[in-house]
Amino acid sequence: PRGRRRGRGLDLNGAPLYPQRGTRSSRLPCRCDDRSMQSRQQSLAIVLLLLLSLSLFFLGPEDQSAAPSALSSDADEGEGEQEGSLLLAGEGSSTLHTPPPHSIDGEERIESVDSVCDLPEFAVGAPRPKIAIFVFAWRRLASLRRLVDSLLAAEYCGHTMPLTIMVDGGALAAVREYVRGVEWRHGPLRLVVADDGPAPVASLGIRGMWINCSSLASAGELRDDEHILPLEDDIEVSPLFYWWLLRAARSYGPIGDGTLMRRRRLVGISLYTPRLNEIHYPQVKWLPEVHERAPAFLLQVPCSWGALFFGSHWRDFLKFYALRVRPPFFDFAQEATQRGVGKHREPLGDPHVRLPASRSNVWPRSWKRFLIDFMYGRGLAMLYPNLRLQRSFSTTFME
Repeated sequence: PRGRRRGRGLDLNGAPLYPQRGTRSSRLPCRCDDRSMQSRQQSLAIVLLLLLSLSLFFLGPEDQSAAPSALSSDADEGEGEQEGSLLLAGEGSSTLHTPPPHSIDGEERIESVDSVCDLPEFAVGAPRPKIAIFVFAWRRLASLRRLVDSLLAAEYCGHTMPLTIMVDGGALAAVREYVRGVEWRHGPLRLVVADDGPAPVASLGIRGMWINCSSLASAGELRDDEHILPLEDDIEVSPLFYWWLLRAARSYGPIGDGTLMRRRRLVGISLYTPRLNEIHYPQVKWLPEVHERAPAFLLQVPCSWGALFFGSHWRDFLKFYALRVRPPFFDFAQEATQRGVGKHREPLGDPHVRLPASRSNVWPRSWKRFLIDFMYGRGLAMLYPNLRLQRSFSTTFME
């Protein structure tokens, strides 16, 4: 690994993600004709979301003073518009020069190795985060095969990696047959097939699968040191995806320390690199290397196309979600009667807790819109890779 330039968190306008202490930042990737009204709406939304979150439990003394000031999205879950898939990172390695809490300058340099397993992340005694992979399946057999094949081909270097395949209700018989024949040689394999019971089971939908998957990873709530990697079936991962997670965790860790992760406001590690700013109307191309040359950066939104979510923050999010989706804050029935298309699509939920000028307000059947709310209200961010030629550690085929 080479390079010593320390990375920064940036918003989509190229400004620092975290304002300097003692300053204020209200920059969003969207514009409103009435800027004073936008500022008031923004402040109100932040306050309401924060109060909603804090009504569940007390966070503690973590510093929340320098919250990120902009939103971006790597997927518009309501409309599914996105450019083609990214190149997967299949060779080489990247040095992390991440925003606070600290730099990794001074760590050993590795000029070349014969195998990824010879890297420090796989050394005896190196930290091994507890990661559980969840694959969501329904009616896309070819996509599911591609994802499972990519997981089987990844480099785990002898580490144990539990895999759970969740097959939703109403899945194709061919999908159910395929998952029963999967041979997972990297750790325990668990199959959760909704239609295997004596009576048909209603489909959870993609939102239900995301929200319920972590209940299968632990006997109760996720512990701080239990992390989840949910993957929808139209995703493919790089052979080096697990190394990247270890590399990032080594620089930011221990990621199993919930108090530390809350203080650093880091919710997880993305495998994917965003290409579009889909919060903005109209959506525009957004290339991170134009704004930041470091090989890693922070954004205030989660990634749904391959990302590790830390147990501490995911547990907190589920508590937030349980309250956020109740009336009067939200009514799922409104999704069935939503009107309009594109920029004229009707926003959903209580207007008092919508994010200012954010496209996520109109997304139906979305779990991620609520995680965006959660991260925005608490000033949390996710770590993203920023490799040459837009290579990443996962990609999506938007199938």
